[in-house]
Amino acid sequence: MANLTITLDDADKKGISEFCEQIGMTISGLYNVFTKQVLREGRIPFEIAVDRPNKKTIRAMKEGDKLIKKYQKNPSSVKTYNNVNDLMEAMLK
Repeated sequence: MANLTITLDDADKKGISEFCEQIGMTISGLYNVFTKQVLREGRIPFEIAVDRPNKKTIRAMKEGDKLIKKYQKNPSSVKTYNNVNDLMEAMLK
């Protein structure tokens, strides 16, 4: 048997310890299962991806950026609201 040292954030260590305890497994056992699956499948057994916004979200972000620039140039050119209720009312019109 070989030893492996893994560095984790304290909160992550606590979280994984609690998870393992709930399922009746040790952290070492969990990583052994992970390792066996990687070796058996020849891949990481879950998807690793960059979370990218969809086109609609990108459009909304660009619109927000334009409003910010417009506001920075002339604050009185952009309608502002004092509370969420007023904003929601204006959006629903």
